[in-house]
Amino acid sequence: MEFYYTPSENIFESENRLYLRDFEFKHLAKVLRKKTGDTVFITDGKKNIYQCIITEIGRNEIVCAIEKKETDLNEPEINLTLCLSLLRNMTRFEFALEKAVELGVNSVIPVMTQFTVSKNEFSGNKRERFEKIIISAMGQSQRCFKPVLKKTLSLNELNELCRDEKNKIVLYEFSEDTDKYKFDISSDKVILLTGPEGGFSKEEIQILKNSNWQIKSLGKRKLRAETAAIAALSQILIK
Repeated sequence: MEFYYTPSENIFESENRLYLRDFEFKHLAKVLRKKTGDTVFITDGKKNIYQCIITEIGRNEIVCAIEKKETDLNEPEINLTLCLSLLRNMTRFEFALEKAVELGVNSVIPVMTQFTVSKNEFSGNKRERFEKIIISAMGQSQRCFKPVLKKTLSLNELNELCRDEKNKIVLYEFSEDTDKYKFDISSDKVILLTGPEGGFSKEEIQILKNSNWQIKSLGKRKLRAETAAIAALSQILIK
């Protein structure tokens, strides 16, 4: 079973009715060939799930009758933000974004570092593509919260933004600390920062260390940037 997405403005609970349009309409009507009478599960990306029956398939939208509503299914207790350094290969960045959503992140912040090759903000077309990746990964993994892709920040901007956060982790290949992550249970928020292909500079790591980031390693083997992000997310989010 897969969840599908429609924004909250397409949902009319008082009338037991909702609409699927745009990307998800094409996916259900043109690719999956759904028919009237089929049962589908729709999320608004805000932790609400609607069990629905398709009542009408038009040229540009699917109309559904709401039969049942549930809330907050399959979401982790940890509110995790992945700070993902920009990668030279955009396909690898997209792969990391997709898997991060599947594993349960709440938000993703693209980060520019000293060794980041491209230091440009994403174009509108790129962000539209990323949104489709997020929606698809959310539905495939049966999540009911749509993670937020935030604006790109420099490392200094990120460090300032996270100044008061209690649980901040950065992966650094030359760290000797492979112990389990330590969390302050007074906060459910966790910030995880991963580097680009060239890693972090010593100066960057010192800045983060001075700002109380946990400088962690995943072990002696050197992992690709996207693999390191997925491995760390799995350790934190999968119980």
